[in-house]
Amino acid sequence: MKTLLLLFQLIIFCSAPALAGAAKKAPAEENAQKLIEVLGCMGCHKIKGVGGSLAIDLTLVGNGKSEEQIRAQLTIDPASRKKGFMPNYQSLPEKDLRQISTYLYNLK
Repeated sequence: MKTLLLLFQLIIFCSAPALAGAAKKAPAEENAQKLIEVLGCMGCHKIKGVGGSLAIDLTLVGNGKSEEQIRAQLTIDPASRKKGFMPNYQSLPEKDLRQISTYLYNLK
């Protein structure tokens, strides 16, 4: 019984840093999701079965693009796009761009 208690304490002790890290990431992820909603991205894009179908499904976008490539798509001049009509988000604060691109990159 003592061994079981020690094992349980060890698991809790070792898990604490990972849980703390997850808690720190949650606000950024939540903010990115809110930004995506407020910017209207879901009108054209779908994420995890929710949203529009006019543009690519972003559910697994992190499997095929780097975080930098995703950020570049957010800030590219619409006139230089070969197809589509996605707006340019260059005017967003750097923090917001980073949160959105990180969130989308982590969709795998």
